[in-house]
Amino acid sequence: MYKFFAIHLIIATSMVFSSCGITEHDHDQNYDHDYATTVIVTLINQNNSTDTVRAMWKDLDGPGGALPSVIDTISLQSNTLYKGIIELYNESKSPKTNITLEILNDSYEHQFFYTPSSVLASLIEWSITDKDKNNLPIGLQFDVKTKIGDNQNGKINIVLSYYDSITKDGIRKSLESDIDIDYPVVIRN
Repeated sequence: MYKFFAIHLIIATSMVFSSCGITEHDHDQNYDHDYATTVIVTLINQNNSTDTVRAMWKDLDGPGGALPSVIDTISLQSNTLYKGIIELYNESKSPKTNITLEILNDSYEHQFFYTPSSVLASLIEWSITDKDKNNLPIGLQFDVKTKIGDNQNGKINIVLSYYDSITKDGIRKSLESDIDIDYPVVIRN
């Protein structure tokens, strides 16, 4: 399954480099980086690869303005291990920007935080599996383990911290977030 995610990132990288290129930037020089209008969470059941969950969040007008136009529910089987990835895009531009690659390129300045609501806190474990060059978590890849639950509903808060004004330590969120969204989650029998 790890090969699936590696291949997925390589394909995405090659498509972006061949279609529009990435400009190098230095965040210390006040580069205004892209914001995410679309976030896609993909989870593959490790016991049944046909049970793949793909949940999208979409807010095409960006921060502020109208509410998101799409917020899919993440529906997970109880007592199951999933391998997951998260992808971010800015679709307000043409062609759209693959922000996932920007995060990967500057992974030492970014970290995802996945926090389940109190109702789900004892029923779901979200573990980051990828690391930056300093051996600190990134969060583009993760494992999700669900425990036995009886059709529990809740939310997972996903924050992408951007470390510009403080140093990333792998534990604390930064003062600045590139995304801060809540996905509805249901754990089914």
